[in-house]
Amino acid sequence: MKTNTPIKIPFRIVMAVLFLAFMWGGNAAAIKMSLTAFQPIAVAGIRFTFGLIVIISWAYLNKIPFLPRRCHWPRLFLLGTVFVIQILSFNWGTKLTDAGRASLLLNTHPLLIALISHFFIAGDRLNIVKSIGLIIAFVGVSFVFIGRVSSTQVRIGDAMVLTSSCGLAVINILLRRYMVPQGNPPIEAMNQFQILFGQMVFGVPIYYVLSWFLEGQAAAYGFWSLSAWIGLIFQGVIIAGFCFIAWSSIVKRYPPGRLSSLFFTTPIWGIAFGHLLFQEEITGSLVGGAGLVAVGIYLVNR
Repeated sequence: MKTNTPIKIPFRIVMAVLFLAFMWGGNAAAIKMSLTAFQPIAVAGIRFTFGLIVIISWAYLNKIPFLPRRCHWPRLFLLGTVFVIQILSFNWGTKLTDAGRASLLLNTHPLLIALISHFFIAGDRLNIVKSIGLIIAFVGVSFVFIGRVSSTQVRIGDAMVLTSSCGLAVINILLRRYMVPQGNPPIEAMNQFQILFGQMVFGVPIYYVLSWFLEGQAAAYGFWSLSAWIGLIFQGVIIAGFCFIAWSSIVKRYPPGRLSSLFFTTPIWGIAFGHLLFQEEITGSLVGGAGLVAVGIYLVNR
C-alpha cells in the first residue's frame, strides 16, 4: 500500500525562497526610488515593459507556451482590469507613504487570500491555527494604522496600499481558478506564463495611455536619474521577470503551501530597505506591527 510521504525540501531550495522573499522585500523601496524621477503611472508602464521582455524571452528560449488562446480572453480581461487597479493603487500609495509601511501593508495579501478562499474556494478552509494567524496579523495591521505618522498624506497612502493588497489577493484567487479547467464544457487551463503575459499585454498599453493623459510631460521629470532607472530595472527585470521565473520553477517541483510560509520575512525586509535607503523612521508600532504580521503570515501558510 502506498503512503503519501511528504516531499523533502532541500536546504538550497529553502535558501532560494528566502532569497526571493528578500528580493520582494525591496520592491517598494525600488518603486520609491523610481518615483524620484517618474510619476506613478509611468513607473508602472516602464516596469512591466521590462518584465514583459524578460517573460517573453525566457518562455521563447525554453519553448514554454505563453500566448493565451481566444477562449482565455474574457478571463484575461477581468484579470488585467484588477491588475491595472492593483498596480496603480500600489504605486500611488507608495508615493504618499513610506516604503517600509508600503511593503508591510502590501504583504498582508496572503492573509486576505486565506480569508477569501475560506468563503469562495472549495476545500480551502480556515482551521484554528490559520484563524489565530489571521487575528494576530490583523492586530499587527492595526498597530501600523494607530501609530504616529508625519501627515494625513501617509494615512491616505497606507489606505491605497491596503487596497492594492486586496487587489493582489483577488488576483491570486483568480489565478487558482484559471490554472485548472473551468466550466461545462471545461475551458482549457492556462499556465503561469500565459497568465502573466496576458496581464502585462493588457496592462502596459493602459499604463502608457493613462500616463499620457493624466501625467503628460511631467511623467518623467528626471529622466536621466541613475537611481530611478536602477529602481525601474530592479522592479521590472528582477521582480516582475526573474523572481517570477524562479518561483514558478520551484513550485513545479515542490509544494507551494509549505514554501509560502517562508515569505513571512518579506515585510521585515521591506522595512529594513526603507530605513537603509531613505532613512525612514522605524517606530515601535511599525516594528510591533511587522512582527505580528510576520507571525500571522507564517501561521496562515503552515
